[in-house]
Amino acid sequence: MAGMLGDLLAWFTGKEVNRRKYPRKRKPYRATVSLDGGVTQKAAIGLDISGGGLCVLTQEPMAKEEFEVRATLDTRLIRLRGKSVWNDTVSYQGKTVFRYGMRFTGISADDWDAVIRYTTDKPVEEGNKAQEELVTVRMTPDDANRLLPEKLQQRLLVILVERRRLAPLQKDHTPLVQYFYSGVVRYNGLLMHRLTIQSKIVGPEGNEMHETRFVFDDKGDNVIVLN
Repeated sequence: MAGMLGDLLAWFTGKEVNRRKYPRKRKPYRATVSLDGGVTQKAAIGLDISGGGLCVLTQEPMAKEEFEVRATLDTRLIRLRGKSVWNDTVSYQGKTVFRYGMRFTGISADDWDAVIRYTTDKPVEEGNKAQEELVTVRMTPDDANRLLPEKLQQRLLVILVERRRLAPLQKDHTPLVQYFYSGVVRYNGLLMHRLTIQSKIVGPEGNEMHETRFVFDDKGDNVIVLN
């Protein structure tokens, strides 16, 4: 998974409710950092990690605020890109080192799944139901427009219209919908985004409210209606 994954997860895990939902595991782990896509890797030490980011120590200051990290969590090597949101210097084993607190900007769904298992003390190579228990966070219209491609939004709305859960779309009329995102979940062996849309139809006899759950891949090509 690439594409939407980094931006959606950065938004999702940045919500206060999700900072509490995703535990941060504070346990040192082996890591490397790279500014050139992994061609040159320099040793680092991971201090902690969560569903939204991590903290690492490096021997030298990083010339860019966004760089690649490879981390070994138990027996699994994961690869990600992160952006430094804060940094400082600390003393480690008598030497001055550089500490970076980072948020994810790019990580594959399989590696993110492993991070979630690791931080919830599950085997990193096995699936579990952690993603099924994710909280749901409401997206503002700006969030939806910024994070969900217009083509995907239109496809989802057309599905609602076809199922008579939304009035026919009209130009210059905002559809009566609200989006609720629930992170990445495993569905039929694949990791996919989970989204719920609440839709409303206004009629002469009153309003009809509907709630439809979707999962879709990171490109938005494979869309499945769950109910």
